[in-house]
Amino acid sequence: MTNIHKLGITDTEYAKLLTQGYDPNLEHQLIELGESSEQARKLARLVGLTQDKAPETDEEWEEFMAVWGD
Repeated sequence: MTNIHKLGITDTEYAKLLTQGYDPNLEHQLIELGESSEQARKLARLVGLTQDKAPETDEEWEEFMAVWGD
């Protein structure tokens, strides 16, 4: 399990990301594979948003595009 303090985010940010399907272990693995921490977080968030299903509603697409554009 990844220590939240090593991720550089607050408890509130972490909780919000978890509700979106974010996996901190995936982020950590991506960093170990050579991705920058910023890119690893973006990829982990995108996977979390799409792991169960593709975005369907306008709100889901807006959230996806916001992460994609970061």
